[in-house]
Amino acid sequence: MKKKSTKILPKATEKKIPTVRKKPVYEASLAIAGGGCKALYAMGIGCKLRKWGVQIKEISGVSAGAAMALGILSETEDESIEYFSELTKRNNSNFQVMSLFQGKSPFPHENIYRRLIRHGMNLEKVRKSKIKIYIGTVQAIPKKTGINHYWDIAKLVTETTRAYLLDENDKMQGLPCNRVSKIMERWNMQPIVYTNKDLKSAEIIESIILNSSSIPPVVSFQNNSKVYFLDGGLTNNLLLERFSKKSRKIGIYYEDTTIFGKDRAILESTFLIKPSRKLPISSFDYTDPIAVKDCYEMGKEDVEKLKPEILKFCRIE
Repeated sequence: MKKKSTKILPKATEKKIPTVRKKPVYEASLAIAGGGCKALYAMGIGCKLRKWGVQIKEISGVSAGAAMALGILSETEDESIEYFSELTKRNNSNFQVMSLFQGKSPFPHENIYRRLIRHGMNLEKVRKSKIKIYIGTVQAIPKKTGINHYWDIAKLVTETTRAYLLDENDKMQGLPCNRVSKIMERWNMQPIVYTNKDLKSAEIIESIILNSSSIPPVVSFQNNSKVYFLDGGLTNNLLLERFSKKSRKIGIYYEDTTIFGKDRAILESTFLIKPSRKLPISSFDYTDPIAVKDCYEMGKEDVEKLKPEILKFCRIE
């Protein structure tokens, strides 16, 4: 009787199921300090964050920082810098004496600034954005008429400017100061914050940014039909406090006086970024197109060096 042959069959090959790795998610709330042309540095950083895929959930800006914030939301950073460079190329002086004889402001800044805002803002993107927006300013005094009122305006601007400069000097030395807060109290001025619901049209958004940037005489004393406004940096130049407590916060500023006296817990939970070296432009120099681009590019270079740390900080597990 023949034995049945036993053949050893090869084992069935197991099909390996490829593991699908989830793409990491990065989220942050971004606060941009005011500082005139220095805020171009922040726009360079914001451009990089966006291109890395960091999802901005909340954004705040004060003064020129507000203009940069809306430029980042509009995704027009590069073209805005090119446009601003062209405008500064055509402007040969930050104080135009001939304008005085024509009854105009000798400072060209406001006109150039308005044109930059209009060029760089994509209204549809800003209005449709789900990102929470916060823009800080200071409501100054009620709008009235008469010679006494104009005297009040001159007095308010002079007192406020002096108090601010003295406070900044004390902050640089690490000294506590309260001159601005006393001025605010004496004149019954109030900090206010605009949000998405206020951004109803291009004209209103432009006015809001100018309200936040009102620094007489360089940027005129802004007003609507009822009240005057002053630069939001008087009370808070880096609006971190409006963000949700659990958010991953990134704050961009240019001088240590900006964060002097801020709540320690907020600062410790924020990824703070400031220039690695002296910025190539001053706040109100609207005559140097090369410095405009250099400041913007310096923001990109600085943040590129911090990329691993920032992405780790912003990563949502």
